[in-house]
Amino acid sequence: MLLKLKLLTFNFTSFILLILFICLGSQNLDKRHSLNFIVNETVELPIGFIVGVSFAIGFLGGGLTSILMIKDEI
Repeated sequence: MLLKLKLLTFNFTSFILLILFICLGSQNLDKRHSLNFIVNETVELPIGFIVGVSFAIGFLGGGLTSILMIKDEI
């Protein structure tokens, strides 16, 4: 159980740092696009930010999945 907690902490910390660096790196990008959802449309965001956030969410989801599939040793 302690191993899972350590891995979860590392995964969330890495995710937050990745999002922070994506936000810092995408501030001065000129080309901006908006995402069109079925109900609503987002504000204009840089393409690098959209791709980076997608990557970070995939990173978080894959990490959580692999951590939760670890079997507890009794």
